[in-house]
Amino acid sequence: MKDVFPETTWKSHAPDGYQCPFCDMASGEFRNPGNLCEPGDLIYSDELVLAFIASHGFDPEPGHVLVTPRQHYELLYELPDDVAARIMLVTRDMAVAIKKAWHPDGVTTRQHNEPAGSQHVWHYHQHVLPRWTDDGLYFTPKRPIVPPAVRARKAAELRAVL
Repeated sequence: MKDVFPETTWKSHAPDGYQCPFCDMASGEFRNPGNLCEPGDLIYSDELVLAFIASHGFDPEPGHVLVTPRQHYELLYELPDDVAARIMLVTRDMAVAIKKAWHPDGVTTRQHNEPAGSQHVWHYHQHVLPRWTDDGLYFTPKRPIVPPAVRARKAAELRAVL
């Protein structure tokens, strides 16, 4: 499914004059005085991605990791294949590091796109969060089983655009 939508231009949700905190982190210049990222947050960096401790934490333990592309991409939909693949590999490595360093009961990864998808920093980032049993990070109610005919219809709709 390489370059499924190469002709698509996605709408940016960044406000006018947006100063990207993750681009500051990637450049190492920290030009934006409102940026909460600090040089000491950096865990890993290569030519495509960085991983760093997030400035905002989740209880009961601070210290979740953000994995971001070095180049500015706002949305998952925009990521080139090599960058997307590298993000997933580094996400895995950060999850393993979290398990070894802090011994949580589990690890959650999540990623948000656009305001309706709960994105609030306009540079792609993958969250890697240590989790503990009953930590209350989010409650997932039991979901109803989707009937097979509905699932088949939804699969066909997606296959049609791929």
